[in-house]
This record gives sequence, C-alpha cells and structure tokens, in this order.
Amino acid sequence: MRLLKTLSEREKFSAVEQNIIKYILDNPKEIVNMSIRELANKTFTSSAAIFRLCQKCGLKGYTEFKIKFISEVNRTSDFENDELEKPIRDLHRPINGKDDVKSVVRRMAFLQIEAIEETKNEINYKQLERVADMMNAAGQIVFFGFDLNYYISQSTVYHLVRTGKPAVVYETVNNQVAKAVMFKKEDIAILISRTGENKNLIRISQVLKRKGAKIILLSASKDTSLDKLCDEFIYIANVIDYLSMGGVIFSVGCRYILDVLFGILFSKNYKSVEKFVGEFETVNGKSVHDPNRLW
Repeated sequence: MRLLKTLSEREKFSAVEQNIIKYILDNPKEIVNMSIRELANKTFTSSAAIFRLCQKCGLKGYTEFKIKFISEVNRTSDFENDELEKPIRDLHRPINGKDDVKSVVRRMAFLQIEAIEETKNEINYKQLERVADMMNAAGQIVFFGFDLNYYISQSTVYHLVRTGKPAVVYETVNNQVAKAVMFKKEDIAILISRTGENKNLIRISQVLKRKGAKIILLSASKDTSLDKLCDEFIYIANVIDYLSMGGVIFSVGCRYILDVLFGILFSKNYKSVEKFVGEFETVNGKSVHDPNRLW
C-alpha cells in the first residue's frame, strides 16, 4: 500500500498535485489505458506536473507510477463487483461500517500483504546480516516492549528458545527495568516501539547504554529519542491512526522482520538446531503417540 498510502497524505502535495491525485483516485479504471498527456488534459494540468508528482512519490516516471498504482488497486478491489467503477474510499479508513464479511476478508489480506511488502522494501540486507550476527553471538537475546509489542516479542522468544537460543522478555515495567539494570555486556537488547518515544523504553535504553549494551530498535519512526540511543534502526511499516489499522500493520511488519531474523539464525545454525531439536524431543517426546510426551 506504499503508493496509495503516499497519495492519501495530501498535505505533502501542492494544490495542482492534489487535483491530479483526486482525479486518479476517483477514476482508477480510466488510468489503465490513459497516457500522461491524456491525464494532463483531463486534470487541466501538464505532463511536467504529472511527472513531478510521480517523482515525488519516489518513482521514475508515469509508466512506473501507473503500473504500481494499478497493481495496488487490483489487490484491494473486487473486480467481480466492479468496485473500480466507484471512487477509491478514504485510504485512512481501509475498513468501515459498510464492509461485509467478503470485503473485510479481502481488505485484511491486502493490508497484511502490503505491510510485509513495505517493510521488505526498506530492508538493508547488510544491516540484517549484521543484526543476525549480533544476535547469534549474544549470550542472551532480551526483548523490551509493552502492550501488543510484548506479545509480539513473546512469540519470537518461543521460537528462539525452541531452537536452543537463549531469549527472554518480561511483561511488567518493573521487570523490564530490572533486567536492564542487571544487563550483561555480552547480551543484546531488541526494542519494539511504533513511535520511538515510549518513556519507559527511553529510560530502559539509557540504562542499557550505560551498561554498554548493543541495542536494536524496530520502529516506524526514525530520528526519535529511542533511535538516538540505539545501535541499529530497522524500519517497520505503519500508519499512526488506530482506525487506519495502524496496530495491525505495525504488528504484521514486526512479526515479518523478527521471523526473517529467526530464519537467518535458523539457517546459520542448522546443524546445532537439528541436534538441539533431537535432544529436546528425546526428553519431551516426539509425537502425540509417544508415551513419554510431556505436552
């Protein structure tokens, strides 16, 4: 949803550009076969103005803009119901009170796919390898985050521990602060914060910094108080407004990045993971039919 999201942020564009955007969003089906000159005539602007709009959206030109626009609209529209005949809805409200079950199913799939795509497109592969190596070398991987971010961390901790990698996360503020106070230099801290301005995490990061800890931040916001305290910043897709499904988008992006990091560690340590899983299953039982199974 990168392009559609950008187009919805009207304040970033001039009055002329907003006029072009309005026409595009109101008439998505016409854009498929429309040249840049035809669009300029329809919007009473110029080819140069449309070209500048495309560049402002981070694209090389109108052809790339059109391909990306139609691709994103296709994923969020229902051709069977000829939904493209209607203006695209307010992009700040991907789901509203008029949606039926079929529409919600389609739109939630779209949001999750786009959250992953946007997060993936911002990945710095060298950085990701560097962070994975830091995690691999750590004595313990410690997660810090609150509310939904705690539960996202908890899921990753489960996967890491099941493959023999020491990892932990605590739910309460006091326990997270206590863990920061007793932090060891050989451990690594991974923080999750949408805004990068969570006061508890800022205080925890200040403690971790004094301890000489390596700190990784997963966030949608760069150049924040937390970003300045961290060694590595990894971008996660997000929209601010809760009614825009911001919480869903951010959590999906977080899970994707953490799953990728887990996958890299899994690959790097495949032989030792295989050995650990074998030992674990010997103790815990291999299947539901194993009489020695503990769970």
